[in-house]
Amino acid sequence: MFKNIIKIFSNPLLYYSDKQGNSVFRNFCLFRNTGNSYHMEIPKSKVGKTLEYRFKLDKNLKIAYFITTLIVYMLFIHVRFSIWSLLGFEVLWIVLLSLERLWCSRLYCEFLSGIFGPFETVEFQPPISEKKSKEFLFLYKSKLILIGFALLLFFLPALLLQYGMKQGLNTKRGAYKTVVKLSNVYNSIYPKVSGVYDMRALANFMMRDYETSLNDYKKALELSGSKFSKRDYVRFENILYLQKKVTSSFDAVDIFNEYVTRKKMSVLEQAQMLWIKSIFKIENSIIDSIIQEYDDLLLSLGQKEVKNRFYISCDKAYMMSLMQQYQDAIEEYDDLISFATKHQKLFSKELQSLYAERGWAKKHLGDDKGAEIDFKTSDIPVEELKSYEPGYNTQTFVRENF
Repeated sequence: MFKNIIKIFSNPLLYYSDKQGNSVFRNFCLFRNTGNSYHMEIPKSKVGKTLEYRFKLDKNLKIAYFITTLIVYMLFIHVRFSIWSLLGFEVLWIVLLSLERLWCSRLYCEFLSGIFGPFETVEFQPPISEKKSKEFLFLYKSKLILIGFALLLFFLPALLLQYGMKQGLNTKRGAYKTVVKLSNVYNSIYPKVSGVYDMRALANFMMRDYETSLNDYKKALELSGSKFSKRDYVRFENILYLQKKVTSSFDAVDIFNEYVTRKKMSVLEQAQMLWIKSIFKIENSIIDSIIQEYDDLLLSLGQKEVKNRFYISCDKAYMMSLMQQYQDAIEEYDDLISFATKHQKLFSKELQSLYAERGWAKKHLGDDKGAEIDFKTSDIPVEELKSYEPGYNTQTFVRENF
């Protein structure tokens, strides 16, 4: 079918007169090579007049093709890029071009009927040699190659613009204004991608335009789709940081929750997101619902998700220690240590950490003897024990390398 379509479009002839005296005008074909046939000899003057009208329709059709392509493309670059959006706009583009071609076909048929009367629809098969047919096909393929090359030239600057942005971010002093300008040029010409917004977000942050940087990260999350990626860790951390800077920590948590729910994540990815949010909430004295969120996540696990349950419970105990709920933390550590002891082949390293963390919880409650026993049982060198005390670093902006 595809070969047949190529053969149809490669043939540039618009009229022929066969040996039986039939005059056949080529119509605006879509999937069939059709012609409008008259059982009579038509004078050359009238054929010329008809073909002039046909050339006029062809010219207007090409203009319509160009405008339609431009409009569809401009609409496409303003939506979230995905395979489905690309396919959707391709279908829309093909449908619109087909409708325009059908409209020209109707006008041409009406014109022919007005001059020569009713016609018969036949296959458009001009009497040409195989050699000539191959020449037409070669010329048409050459045009397609030129169009492909032109498209390549059009999209090549996209790579150069991205390269320029990366270079601007990686220079010692940082050409941040240039990065923003290049990203604006890119977004006005090419389909929007999350990586460009990530780079512009960093550039705007370095210029202390925090609100614009925040909006860029939000846009990057929207463009990245529903699938969770490694780059999303940086985006979510920086959204918390920037939203707090622009408005408040409460708003930051709300925005974080809103965007997290849009992502499809594994259990461990959910746990990591909960960890990031919980640390932020503790740092900003918003400790309500932290433990409840861990309990909700644990309840969502299936019976066979033993490892996930264990690691999420470890995070929960850690958060209890950070919130200075030491007695609750110790009870949680008791259960975890008991479970890890029964499954030492799986959790031997984790068991050491659990003893050390429980030891610090006991120490904070004044149980120095119990803490000393846990420290000793952990078998962790004394000089390294301090690094096992639950704590966190004050959140800062996370700079991503490009």
